Amino acid sequence: MRRRIRLTGRKQLSRTNANVRVADVGGRRLVTLTMSDPHEYSGFPRDSRLVVRLVENKLVELVQFGNLDSPRVTAELQNPLFVAPSCQLRVVASDGQRRGLLLGSTDTWTLRGDGESGAEKGILLFKPAPIAPRVWKLDIRENDYPIVYLDKRIPNAGTWARTDPIFIGAVLPAIIGQVFADILQQDDEPDIPWVKDWIRWADILMPGQKPPYSQANQDTREWIESLIETFCRRHHISDRLVRTLVGEESEL
Repeated sequence: MRRRIRLTGRKQLSRTNANVRVADVGGRRLVTLTMSDPHEYSGFPRDSRLVVRLVENKLVELVQFGNLDSPRVTAELQNPLFVAPSCQLRVVASDGQRRGLLLGSTDTWTLRGDGESGAEKGILLFKPAPIAPRVWKLDIRENDYPIVYLDKRIPNAGTWARTDPIFIGAVLPAIIGQVFADILQQDDEPDIPWVKDWIRWADILMPGQKPPYSQANQDTREWIESLIETFCRRHHISDRLVRTLVGEESEL
């Protein structure tokens, strides 16, 4: 989980005010930016630049949308490898001694599907991506749900990951363990919506067993192991996997 550092003097901007979308048009990937309430930006110098920062794994791109006095609506995305990037709108000083200074920013959010953050449901997202030779890769973000990238060559990769007994039995418990190891390294429960959803999900499996925090705590590791075992028992994970493997062998 990425840790946010809020710099002194930077104005916090509303995430819901900025609508960012990515679309493929005529062989190009275009990013559009619209703001539902431009008055939120009235306190900044009119020559301040509008920048959308996209980050995914080690990829970073700053997409320029002109300045507040004459903002652009559309800009071309240069990197074709983005799948579900973390997105942040920034207001940046454009001249004088403060040139390049970050004046304001939104929290980050994830662009999913066609760019709308509500395109998927659930506490774990699956996205096909060019990650070969790896089959799957987990990305734990600060302000949005974890994403599991899947080799894009797999047909219907998201459905496969949600329904295949081998993937569910061999991979999903490891993903659950990694996510909670990241969550529980905090001293207390972070006030982050997706984290609260994961904690609520764990409470359904193990009612009343409050998760212990601090990664160095032996109780934390034992709690995670207990959660994974409860999950596997509740959903008959090993039985489903064995039935699938035995069925495949009987067909040979």
